[in-house]
Amino acid sequence: MRWMVLAALLAANPVSAGEAFEGQGYLLSCGDEGCFVNSSGFDLFVPSDHGADMLAGLPLLAAVSIRGTLSEMGDSSAVLWLEEMVRLEDDIYEGNLLSMQGTWRPLDDGDAVSIAVSGMEWIEMLHSEVQDRFMISAGEGCADGTVRNGMTVSLYRYGDDPSEDACWLLEQIDEDRMTLRDLRGDFGAVEWERVTD
Repeated sequence: MRWMVLAALLAANPVSAGEAFEGQGYLLSCGDEGCFVNSSGFDLFVPSDHGADMLAGLPLLAAVSIRGTLSEMGDSSAVLWLEEMVRLEDDIYEGNLLSMQGTWRPLDDGDAVSIAVSGMEWIEMLHSEVQDRFMISAGEGCADGTVRNGMTVSLYRYGDDPSEDACWLLEQIDEDRMTLRDLRGDFGAVEWERVTD
């Protein structure tokens, strides 16, 4: 499914080849056709014949520093010809992002609302029906540039205005519970429990 979505985005929004790219990101998946890395607000597809072998074998959400050339670009996706990759063993967000994977619902709010975190995607659901999808950007602050004490999770709606839609501060997480503080809205601190059934 991800391959088809990327192909459609690239067909609709081509740009000229040859833009240099350098940044840090997280490995989303690898397959026979190549690998996906989320970096700088983009899902980057590295084809199998243009550097995917450098990423193959790394664990889910492995933090990496990458350098290469963009060959095509859509609103939130691009193809990257990977030239150099360094595994970032001391990344401070990788462990938290791994812990966030799965489905969560707010405590004391019934079973109607839930979120699913899959890779670097935040999926909002109502009665198990998908309502919205956002790309996650982890950092030390929201889009306004204010540095926070801890990891922030900025959300960007796919195919929408590129501005930040929400920003949460991760205050606590373990195997079963997570506390996020709404930094842009009125929710305050929200406690979540993992959905295991």
